[in-house]
This record gives sequence, structure tokens and C-alpha cells, in this order.
Amino acid sequence: MNEPLVGGLLQKSLLRTITFPEILATLAEEGVESYQVDFLRNECRYYAKGGQSFVTTMAFDHSGVAPEFSAEALDAINKRVQSGQAFFADFVKEGPAAGCACYTVYVRGKLVRYFGRDGGEHIQYLPGSR
Repeated sequence: MNEPLVGGLLQKSLLRTITFPEILATLAEEGVESYQVDFLRNECRYYAKGGQSFVTTMAFDHSGVAPEFSAEALDAINKRVQSGQAFFADFVKEGPAAGCACYTVYVRGKLVRYFGRDGGEHIQYLPGSR
């Protein structure tokens, strides 16, 4: 796993120079099985097939994680991102406002699990996974 390449993907996404499908394709090529974005600690963790992992900090721009979790608000922002009407930088602001404390993207499993501070959770299947 090329750590500088993998670690730079979310930064590129914040700058709107790479799409989510491009990120997933690159991660799969690099052997990444999953990654977790943590809005409470502003860090990302990557896990590869061979057992390698690494953590990187990110300067996420959000107003903190709301105490209550809203799967409906997460679905709304994700639909906008998937349709090209919004970008990851928008999700970084709106996701925590919807109570998303962290989420894990399962590259091979083609799904995302979102977790709230109040124990709320939500699963979203990625396009083409079913």
C-alpha cells in the first residue's frame, strides 16, 4: 500500500480534484479493504489486505458532531454527492451536523457504515453493489 498516495486521496477529494468512484478504484488497486473517517478526532485510518494499516490526520472543516444522529440527513447529502450536486467538502460539513461521528467504507463489500455519538448507525450500499 502506497501510504502517501492513499493518504492524499481524501485531501484531493476536499479540493474537488477526484471523485468518490476514482478514490474507490485507487484504493482497490492499492489493496485497501476499508478505511475509516473519524470526525471527532479528525483522522483517517486505512486497512489493507495484508494486515498493513496507517493513520493520518485531516484538517476537516466542520462545526462539530451533533449529539443526535439522522440517517435521513445522511441519505440526503449522499444522494447529492452521488448525483454530482455536492462534493466531499460538503459532506464534511453536513455529515457531522447530521450526527455522524465516524464512518467506515468497505471497499470490497461496497458499503458504508455510519456511526453517531448516540449509538445511532446507518448502512448505505454503494451504487452497483446490489
